[in-house]
Amino acid sequence: MVEGFKLTVQKLKRILKVSISLPAGYDQNNDKYPCVLAFDGQLLFDFLDEKTKKMDLSVSASHSRSIIVGIHSPKIEAWRMSELNPYYNGNDASVEPVLSIIYFDYIINELLPYLKRKYRISDDIYALGFNEGTIAATYLQYHYSVIKGMGLFNPNLDIVNEKFYEDIETKFDVNKKIYLYKGDKVDGEITEFYNFYIRLEALKPISSKIDYVNDSDNTYSGFEKYLGSFIEYIEEK
Repeated sequence: MVEGFKLTVQKLKRILKVSISLPAGYDQNNDKYPCVLAFDGQLLFDFLDEKTKKMDLSVSASHSRSIIVGIHSPKIEAWRMSELNPYYNGNDASVEPVLSIIYFDYIINELLPYLKRKYRISDDIYALGFNEGTIAATYLQYHYSVIKGMGLFNPNLDIVNEKFYEDIETKFDVNKKIYLYKGDKVDGEITEFYNFYIRLEALKPISSKIDYVNDSDNTYSGFEKYLGSFIEYIEEK
């Protein structure tokens, strides 16, 4: 079951679109559910089956007991990057990295409490990102104690400065879960991804999982096949 709403956020100077996927049977009990905060939520919810209005998290996660929250990004790329990347080191002068901190604080301190009032969300909160959205998910993971783990699909880290890694190392919490996905069907270059993985593993997290898939790609069709793997991982006890 999918729901959605829009919020006028003056701090961001835009209307924020939020889509929610509720687990099967949600309206038949009083249970609380884990919650996934997904950046670039349009990647998930713009591919919904329009007939059933259900999210396809793959067969392996057909019995998911998580609430998926898709936070849609602005369509203008510079605005999107301003919200997702506080470590921006690119050449676009119109990108304002300071906006991302405002964005993250809004998500944790205003949007999440609102969601908890509206839906039965447990204390198991996770961040999910795709491509540049992985930068935002990583920031949430290591700057907010409420986040219990992160899912990073095809991390695009060629536009971050060294402070990205410094923050991870100084704020690292070994108890938080880490899920990494990388498809290598088209792009055979894995140096950046491998170095990121090695730096994370050197910090010795208690729980981590990696899906590096040679016959998959880094588009939504590739991500879709492994979303279930991420959901199953965070729901493991």
